[in-house]
Amino acid sequence: MTGASSGIGEATARLCADMGARIVACGRNTARLEQVVAGLTGEGHQAVSGDLTDPAARQSLVDSVVALDGCVFSAGAAALAPIRLVSQRHLDTIFAVNYDAPVLLTQALLARRKLAQGASLVYVTAVAEHVAPNATGIYSGAKAALTATVRTIAVEQAKNGVRANCVSPGYVATPMLDGLQGVMSPNEKAGLAPLGIIEPGDVAASIAWLLAPASRWVSRTSLVIDSGLSLHVR
Repeated sequence: MTGASSGIGEATARLCADMGARIVACGRNTARLEQVVAGLTGEGHQAVSGDLTDPAARQSLVDSVVALDGCVFSAGAAALAPIRLVSQRHLDTIFAVNYDAPVLLTQALLARRKLAQGASLVYVTAVAEHVAPNATGIYSGAKAALTATVRTIAVEQAKNGVRANCVSPGYVATPMLDGLQGVMSPNEKAGLAPLGIIEPGDVAASIAWLLAPASRWVSRTSLVIDSGLSLHVR
């Protein structure tokens, strides 16, 4: 579980542990990550601290795991900038976190044979990839690129029974959304969604389903969880 120290990653780690899974939790905030792991139901959980944009951190994570039955790529970062103000640094940073890190971690897990037969991979993207709001051109592009690559991963790994899917959430009450308070109003955005703002646990439940055998015929898809945001016609 990447991005397990907060938000959707933390909620998914807690839910999967409650359901009996053993969790390898990864995140950048060591203190917060250890706190999350200490609070998980059951035994045998593991915390691996590191920034997955760093090749050494990815290698350390891969080295620390045995064959995984599932992997959730929840780590992400958002920053807003209209295209006329986009810099090379902004583009590189957004793609490093939201595209390069999950794709290169997947490559390393496959190369080291760290995915069990029939494993399920779930990638957290964003509804922005479908609707591309103002100032999200680079963020939306990174998430859309990840979705496209996940479809290829699913095709290539089907021979091993490995499934790969995305969940595409709308506005979720997470620290990442809070971090955008200075440039947007989360409450205003939540008002655009007929069902209101989404809680991390709601997304976690969908991820748990995609990890489970109950969804064994589901692969190469992107499950939109947006509280009705992306369809405005009433």
